[in-house]
Amino acid sequence: MGDDGSKRNKAAVFVEKIADHASTIIDVASSTGAAIGAAVEAGAPIVVPFTKFLPLISEIGNIFNEIVDLAQAAEHNKRTCDALLQRVYAADLAVLDLKVQRNRKDFFNNKNYLCLQNLVNIITQIRKFISDISQMKSLIKYIQAKSIEKTFKELCKEFDSCVNVLSFAINVKTADEIGQLKADQDDLLKADLGGDAKEIKACLANLSKGFSSTVVKVNAMNNTMEKFMNENSQNQTKIDNIFQVHPLKLADYERDDNEKPRKNGRVTKWYKTTNKGAEFAFKTISEKEDQKIVQNQVTILKELHDWQNIIKFYGITYDGNKWYLVTEWAECGNLREFYQNKHDFDLKLKLRISLDIARGLNFLRTVEIVHRDIRAENILITLNETAKLANFKLSRYLTAATLNQSQNLERVRYCAPELLERAPNYKYDQKCEVYSFGILLWEIAEERIPYQGNDDILDITDRVRNKMYREPFSDISQMPEEFKQLEIDAVQHDPDFRPKITKMFEVLRNCVKDYSKRHSLSQDSSNSSSLRLSRKPSTPKPIPKRAYSIDQDQYALPIDLPDFESFKYMTLTDAAKQHKLYDKHGKLVGNVKIAYKCFEAYANLGNTGGGTANRNQIKAKYYKAYYISRGLVESPQNKDKIVAELFKEVADDEANEFPEAKVRYGDCLYHGKGVDQNFSEALKYFEKAAEDGFKVAMYNAGNIYYNGISGIKDKEKAIHYMKLAAYNDYEPAIKFCKEHNL
Repeated sequence: MGDDGSKRNKAAVFVEKIADHASTIIDVASSTGAAIGAAVEAGAPIVVPFTKFLPLISEIGNIFNEIVDLAQAAEHNKRTCDALLQRVYAADLAVLDLKVQRNRKDFFNNKNYLCLQNLVNIITQIRKFISDISQMKSLIKYIQAKSIEKTFKELCKEFDSCVNVLSFAINVKTADEIGQLKADQDDLLKADLGGDAKEIKACLANLSKGFSSTVVKVNAMNNTMEKFMNENSQNQTKIDNIFQVHPLKLADYERDDNEKPRKNGRVTKWYKTTNKGAEFAFKTISEKEDQKIVQNQVTILKELHDWQNIIKFYGITYDGNKWYLVTEWAECGNLREFYQNKHDFDLKLKLRISLDIARGLNFLRTVEIVHRDIRAENILITLNETAKLANFKLSRYLTAATLNQSQNLERVRYCAPELLERAPNYKYDQKCEVYSFGILLWEIAEERIPYQGNDDILDITDRVRNKMYREPFSDISQMPEEFKQLEIDAVQHDPDFRPKITKMFEVLRNCVKDYSKRHSLSQDSSNSSSLRLSRKPSTPKPIPKRAYSIDQDQYALPIDLPDFESFKYMTLTDAAKQHKLYDKHGKLVGNVKIAYKCFEAYANLGNTGGGTANRNQIKAKYYKAYYISRGLVESPQNKDKIVAELFKEVADDEANEFPEAKVRYGDCLYHGKGVDQNFSEALKYFEKAAEDGFKVAMYNAGNIYYNGISGIKDKEKAIHYMKLAAYNDYEPAIKFCKEHNL
């Protein structure tokens, strides 16, 4: 109880900060017991023991803590997330107060027990919604599928329904929620989100699938590659079978003998024989480097080809003696060569290059890749002075085990202290990436090598680990204060105090904007003094507040409540776990018969008049269909028809709580099981499920398109879905791609 209370106190502090920021007041009072509402008046309530309510009270608290964590980590739609968090916070406090009032027989009855289950479900949906809209990776897919505003309104209405029926006297005064939501959407459309701005905005405004497709594909490839890399040669053969990658033809390229080789002769400039304007960098793969490992990494990195701050990777080639890595040619060399040779590395260019690097790192974060070796040598500058991330030989998928990389002097100059500690089981993460980027920002600002003049790797290591020294900014530095503070925060010894990549990207973007704005003003004013980049916060316009109120007569529950005694008050959450409960000997110990009674009772509820109870029904209907189809219970008459109808209803539910229902209903349609056979409808559901990451749905969609079943033929789409399924390590798809040479 102490730990639970501590978490809630921490959450309360966070919510209070939100309230201060949004000029919000939350006033929560417990139910007075005067009237339990229209639902109770509709029929005599049956008393339910308080102990049956405890699991629901605890579950609401746990979900609330998860929502707090999600809201704190939100990258986008922060105002919308905060508005929902405030509602859940108010409900959580009201539910907690029930523990003090455990003797109130007027509240602890069968109707309120049902409604509290409804509240658990709607808060679960709020958690999923916040998770979906707060991170770019899931936000893009969400925008493609549905309207954020529509879902937000529905969630609020359903939440209000529960609070009303429970007769919680909650009064929340908050800023206009829809106004806040629209402000979030405006910010999102204006944001520079990594990659080509036009492509990103088209993705948001016109539902383009380019960005989302890249994220899905790269994640799938990363997962599969990580599964097989660094193991035996047989697994490498499997990788080759999955990705079907072939070396580039050397005969298609011609070396530029007029360009001096770089990196001690390891990097040379080449042209395409058919196009002298197409320039490429050929980097020798040394004997120490495994050609297969490089090939595997390039297979993934080629998918990032169109993102402007990632160097373009084309593949590898072989000349009979050596292997070469073929990438985009960077005319200006690496970042250190660039600033050492450039006489006018001014403030504007420093800020723009810093933002370029942040944009590249922000995109890598979206596809869950950590570069692992951020330093000046690995930032290349193109002819138009754009910075691009390069040299990904140490990059790994974010969830991968730590790679035992050797340390050298140049790498140690940028290494985070926790990496130098070499702690057991330590895992490289984005906090290490942030530290390295912080050191790089200092180098850009000062145009000096970190710890210049000190070539003692052990001395630098000791100084960093013991907090003895960090590189300071010079007195004549022209960098804006926000830039300096960002660098200081990024190199904090404690990783928890470092900013996120998204925060660094935001700060640097604002620095560039402020520079442009002030530079423009200075040109228009004859009396302007030397340029300064301190940001002045504008005074926000007062936002009108509104009271959070509920129509007390709108959401009355019907009296046809389930017989809770028949399934021993098992909650839907617990019922859903029963078929997964096995003992250490592999014997099923879950009570699936009781669980099925629970599902059937909720699935058969009449129309509740509100969306929250329907969430219970949707969940119950999915598991009812699942239990019947898997033979976990005695099959009813018309089994196939019942299963198909239930899966269809769940698959069509906009909340998308059980996306696997789309696969199951698509299968019913494809085989004509319980429903008329319809290949085009089956394809529609398979494609929807494929977007949710189901590899069997990817394979099924690819199969329909490839074979032209019922006249549906599209080779391009077939290849897309089959490769995506193969990248997800789906064996039938791997075999299909190999047999058809895809």
